[in-house]
Amino acid sequence: MTDNRLLNLTVGWTFILLGIAGVILPVLQGFLFFVVGLLFLSKEYHWAFRLLHWLKKVIHKYIPKAGKVFDNAETFLENEVKKMSTEKGYFRKKIWLMILILLALGFAGYVLALLFGWLKDLIFG
Repeated sequence: MTDNRLLNLTVGWTFILLGIAGVILPVLQGFLFFVVGLLFLSKEYHWAFRLLHWLKKVIHKYIPKAGKVFDNAETFLENEVKKMSTEKGYFRKKIWLMILILLALGFAGYVLALLFGWLKDLIFG
């Protein structure tokens, strides 16, 4: 297995599992994790490529501005994967940024869970 393939499979399946956990847990942003996982797995599996292509079509059709963001995110991730697999010590340089982003997403999900819990108590008593 090449380094790039191993990286795509590991990161892709990790994000897919986080996406599934995000459906169950209100703290994680399940859809976003699932899409990022599909972006990685679409390079290795045909089913993921087809699902991602269908998702892109739907997003471009109904939410054109989000489609542009989606395309930019895909290009960014492809460039980052290339850098991870070619530059020595790249992951070590970026680990703190990745941890910070995951913590920010987790905190935002936690705040939203608190907010929705507060609204539920307010509405239903």
